[in-house]
Amino acid sequence: MAIDAFEKLPEEKRERIIAAGISEFACQSYQDVKTDVITSRCGISKGILFHYFGSKKGFYLYCLKTALSRLMTATPAPQGNDFYTVLFDKMEEKMNLCRKYRKEMHMVNMASRDLSSEIAAEKAELMEQYMTAVHAGSAKTLKKAMSFLVLKENDHMKVTAEGLQLYISAILNAYLRQYQQDPAAFFADEKRIRRKRKEYIDLMLYGICEKETI
Repeated sequence: MAIDAFEKLPEEKRERIIAAGISEFACQSYQDVKTDVITSRCGISKGILFHYFGSKKGFYLYCLKTALSRLMTATPAPQGNDFYTVLFDKMEEKMNLCRKYRKEMHMVNMASRDLSSEIAAEKAELMEQYMTAVHAGSAKTLKKAMSFLVLKENDHMKVTAEGLQLYISAILNAYLRQYQQDPAAFFADEKRIRRKRKEYIDLMLYGICEKETI
């Protein structure tokens, strides 16, 4: 395997090879993808592909790592001056990344559902690293957003922040599961989903019970 040699190739050639791989892995399971199709699409031999990556598995993991890295591209810190502007502007930036890297998004989506045991361990490690980074970024954004809230005085601000983050994450995960089979439809329903997210968050911020009934 000669990953270093691959990464020294001209950018255009590297991107052509990776784009062909991501495109195939985005629409088929790992087992169903044929390396002959990939090499035909990017104009290299199977021997050259395996020289660079060692195997189909090595190439898949490289493509997945690249896809995840692109979806984690740093975005500007939220500049809003109220809770919802900070929260939703950051969400919009992440959505824009998904729009820009649609094939990468579809590959990650496919990877999350892929049951192949051949890639399971390494794939799980990459996905865990990605989720850890996403969680850290979300926590940072939420901390800034919460700085604009006027909260009840208490000694449990850390618990409040953690609870709100868990609640918002659960809302987002519910939609991710709902659109897992057809992630493109998420974009078509984006305005409705944004409105519903606000309704759910409002519910937590303002409560559901009259004080005297608790």
